Amino acid sequence: MKTAFIVLDIMFAIGMLLALLTALPKIVNYLKGCFGGRQKPLPKAQKKHRFAIIIPARNESAVIGKLLDSLDAQTFGPDHGDVFIAVERADDPTCRIAGDFGAEVYFKKNFDKTGKGYVLEEVVDHIFKNRADRNYEAFMIIDADNILEPDYIEKLNDALDAGFDIAVGYRNSKNWNDGWIAADTGLTFTRFSRFSNFGKASKGHTVLLTGTCYYVKTDIVRAHGGWKWHSLTEDVELTTVAAINGYKTTYVESAVFYDEQPTNLKASVAQRKRWVKGFFNNSNKYGESLYAGIKKGSKSDRASCLEAALGAAPMMLFAIFFAFYTIGNAYLAIKYFNTPVAFGALYRILAAWGAYFMGLYADTATILFVERKNINMSFPRKVEAVLMRPLYSMLYLPIALSALTHRVEWVPIEHKVNTVGGKEDKK
Repeated sequence: MKTAFIVLDIMFAIGMLLALLTALPKIVNYLKGCFGGRQKPLPKAQKKHRFAIIIPARNESAVIGKLLDSLDAQTFGPDHGDVFIAVERADDPTCRIAGDFGAEVYFKKNFDKTGKGYVLEEVVDHIFKNRADRNYEAFMIIDADNILEPDYIEKLNDALDAGFDIAVGYRNSKNWNDGWIAADTGLTFTRFSRFSNFGKASKGHTVLLTGTCYYVKTDIVRAHGGWKWHSLTEDVELTTVAAINGYKTTYVESAVFYDEQPTNLKASVAQRKRWVKGFFNNSNKYGESLYAGIKKGSKSDRASCLEAALGAAPMMLFAIFFAFYTIGNAYLAIKYFNTPVAFGALYRILAAWGAYFMGLYADTATILFVERKNINMSFPRKVEAVLMRPLYSMLYLPIALSALTHRVEWVPIEHKVNTVGGKEDKK
């Protein structure tokens, strides 16, 4: 039986090595997030550019008021941008709130297609056809449940003035303390911001857009014939398109916005199933273009395409070989029950899973420590977030299997948190 153990150990080592090699760009960005200090501010803009702010807001009357308050409080000023709020029905209370604010309300027309990307396409087409005289220089996409720091648009205006085609800020959470699901989901976005985009921006690589509070230059949208990113993860699709085309992107660490995270398992699973399905769809759609981009262009453009092409490969390789190693040893433990062979197999299973748990614990604790000034989470909740992280991560395996074998559609998530700090303030 020593041969079986040797084969399993060698295959497991090979799998972990492959996962490590494909994860090298992520590891570099992670270390940059840990030890890279704070981002150097961009030069102050020489002018105020014009933004068209688009807010998809179907049935979002419970939260959109706080977003509009934060827009009203922007240091950027109200004369250099217009707000377009997209709804589906005239009896949606969101319409009244938008009207009181002075935003233009757009009513969705095509109900045959669902998803944020199609709504954005309609609003963008409307602006091109009916508001061309406003000369918007960029479209800014904001979700209705967001709250912006007062200088958010001013900071992104600095990025636009510096010549960046696409920019996004730091995604913080509104409800860190609303359960372990909300906490661990919030930490996911902290990882994307500080431990991914921070490093990517420092090297001039394409930053990852995560759904909201980013701008895209109008000229880029027009060059593509409008908003043509309709996948379940239109943000990842746009990120991929930016990498392929060599668009200049950046992450602005000092521009902070707050976003609500799901608090129950059903909503979290639905959200992550959409993410996984969208990722696979984008890989199929843009795979050849990404591989072509790896062979041409500047060094940073090639690196951006490589990062986008690798995507979730490290996690997938890890999951496949880890599962194979666990199942193989479990088979030996059952077949040779109550023998030294079984004990050896059980030892290997416990050692592998123990290392996995300890790695996730260490990773979560590191994120909490490095970003402690930005994470408004109570100590008991931090302990819970660390302890529950393995379960949160392991759920991706059944989620991915379900996403691959079932049809996935856009499922709205109810929003209700109106404060920054983790306490619900229901209207």
